[in-house]
Amino acid sequence: MILPFFVSIGTFIIGLFTGKRKRNNDFLDDLQMSIDLLAARNRDLVNEVVSLRDEVVKLKGENAALRKEVEEIIKCQDYN
Repeated sequence: MILPFFVSIGTFIIGLFTGKRKRNNDFLDDLQMSIDLLAARNRDLVNEVVSLRDEVVKLKGENAALRKEVEEIIKCQDYN
């Protein structure tokens, strides 16, 4: 009569620890998925930043060339 009581308590305790471990593992899996998602998004953003920096450098070069041309045009107009 007492044996089933202890068996059920033992089963409850084992189930409790096993369930806790599963919840912890599920939580860690969720965290890892979040980290992977953030890392992928970060990688995309870094690539975008690098691309935009390259574009800015190119535009600065074009801007400098256009300024030079404008200055030359202004000088030519001043002489006329």
